[in-house]
Amino acid sequence: MKDKLFLPLFLRTAARFLLFWLIVMGVLTLRNLDTQERLLNSGLSESEDWNLRDCQLVLEGDYDPAIKPAQLEDRLSAYYSMYGAMGVYRLYDVDGQELARSQLTSGLFCLPGTGTYSYHLRFDPVLTEEEHLALVRRLREERQLLQFYGTDGGLYEEYLGSDQGINFSVGLRGEVTGVVEANVVYPQKLVYYYEDGPVVLLDTDSDFFDGKELTTLTFDAARISSPLIWSDTSPELALELFREAEARVDSLTADQPPSTNQASTLSGRSGSAHVGPSATLNGIIAASGVAYRPARMALHGLEAVYVGTLLLALLLAFYTARSQTRSLRRERALTNAVAHELKTPLALLRSYAEGLQEDIAPEKREEYLAVIMEESDRMAALVNSLLDFSRMASGKMALRAEAVDLSGLVGEVCRPLDRPAAEKGVRLALETPPCTVSGDRERLRALCAELCGNALRHCRPGGAVRVSLARKGDRVRLQVGNDGDPIPPEALERVFDPFYRVDEARDRAQGGSGLGLALVRETARLHGGTCGAENGPSGPVFWVELPLYNSGASMI
Repeated sequence: MKDKLFLPLFLRTAARFLLFWLIVMGVLTLRNLDTQERLLNSGLSESEDWNLRDCQLVLEGDYDPAIKPAQLEDRLSAYYSMYGAMGVYRLYDVDGQELARSQLTSGLFCLPGTGTYSYHLRFDPVLTEEEHLALVRRLREERQLLQFYGTDGGLYEEYLGSDQGINFSVGLRGEVTGVVEANVVYPQKLVYYYEDGPVVLLDTDSDFFDGKELTTLTFDAARISSPLIWSDTSPELALELFREAEARVDSLTADQPPSTNQASTLSGRSGSAHVGPSATLNGIIAASGVAYRPARMALHGLEAVYVGTLLLALLLAFYTARSQTRSLRRERALTNAVAHELKTPLALLRSYAEGLQEDIAPEKREEYLAVIMEESDRMAALVNSLLDFSRMASGKMALRAEAVDLSGLVGEVCRPLDRPAAEKGVRLALETPPCTVSGDRERLRALCAELCGNALRHCRPGGAVRVSLARKGDRVRLQVGNDGDPIPPEALERVFDPFYRVDEARDRAQGGSGLGLALVRETARLHGGTCGAENGPSGPVFWVELPLYNSGASMI
């Protein structure tokens, strides 16, 4: 039954919280996308500046014109970011002829004994997309193969005793077979030789080599690089983004060659491209293109935020639904209790009213009228108590705050009880030293009257009702106990609940609305106090703690 009530409330509450979460996360995601795009453009521009400065050194240096293109391409390294974006660069001369472009996969190697990386490896014209991906996957798995040192040439013998296989690979020598043009080699086969045998890193049957002369070169050091290796995306997505970035630059240069007289920009939600004169290299046109996935970029760095806030939203929905469930159960229980309390007096009223309609003896008429009046008064008292409880529980009851002599108030409440106590043979014992609290006098009177009257009703004949006041720091404790049957332990936590009765039959016979102790708890709460019940040596003890009056503090 509880699950039937809680689950629908939880689902409705969770739906509202999740809708709010989606709206907030949507706004946060869009703002994060804008931020990441700005960071990407800044990083792309900074990378371009560094690349162009390196290219300037090559162009201004005293190099053989035949080897400059390869050196320029090595300087134009592709840009990659930690959220998968790919950027490429190109250089054009004043006539719009391409000088160099970023390579997808490239490398360097040095001939034995030279210690100088004088030859360049160009994989892009040779490999198919599938061969690129196969090479990249292997280099991702065995990253020590990105940097190779051979000991046959004598320059790298000191690496034999190093931690091999961690940052680089140490073997005997390397060999590359391919087409050689100036200082550029287009590799058909690339092999590392180790003491325990060769490792073939590349062996392709590409159509690129048809009808061309192949040359084999030996090297004792080599380096291979590719943005696809270091990208945090899959190799397939990294390659796709690289090609998209190239296509963006192509779209700006397809209609007419790049010119130093104009600049063109292409922008979109998944990337951008720019072609224009270089501020670093006079007479040189620089181009750049970048591609990314907006969704991946928007989510970058927010994964923990999404998970944390989603769990928090569900947790808040759970506790909200649980609170609503408890409130609804209390409301239903209160409604059922009120209906149950009114059922008996209403039945009596109808029964005696029907009796009055008959021809009955005059003396019976007076008796019937007395019962009707008594039950009407009981219902009126119940309704008034219920209204008071509702106003207190909802915080709508206004308290008239003043300094109240609690000792004197207890005496006023107990004096009218002397006679019924004497008739029952019960002794009233008061120990009430002077103390003053801040509160509503009438509500505090009702609180004291309920505790004292309740103790008297449930005190055994010949017993005693003990009322005491005791200071506890800045609070005063009003304690009312009686000689009577102890309250079962499981009932001690519930005696202050509305319409809860420890002994249903006896409590109804003794009268009362069933809301007295509930009103005591609400009154104590409104005054900043607490209440409770416990079993003493001779019977039940009810207590209320209230703050002492402080003339320097504001009242309720």
